[in-house]
Amino acid sequence: MKALDTPVLLALLEGDPKVRAHLKRWRGEELATTETNLLELAVLAGQDGSRSRGSRGSSLGRLRRRLTVLPLDARAGEEIQRRVQRGGPLPPATVLAMLAALETSGCEELLTDDPGQIPGKWRFRVTRIGRDTTKKGK
Repeated sequence: MKALDTPVLLALLEGDPKVRAHLKRWRGEELATTETNLLELAVLAGQDGSRSRGSRGSSLGRLRRRLTVLPLDARAGEEIQRRVQRGGPLPPATVLAMLAALETSGCEELLTDDPGQIPGKWRFRVTRIGRDTTKKGK
């Protein structure tokens, strides 16, 4: 199972051609994300003051139906506690929740645009997936 991080999901929703090309390579693979990632997307969609807010909500619903959505459950909570008790640097709570859900769900690989934001050692690989940086002045 390959998991998609929030920036990758956002690029997919925006129709980023590079991200779409990457995902075509993994056709037939189980693609997943977490409830935490979808929460982040919902907040981003809700903060957009444009008329496209409803359209983004619909797109998010379609995306949810196409992916396996991993929960932040008791096992993930236990993993978070283990990480906190170990000490050392921790990512923000939402990132830690996502990583713990991936760890306890047997994820093999996380696809993200910035692997440097994923601290610590995990059983899954963290792979950078490029985005189209020519759109919208990026």
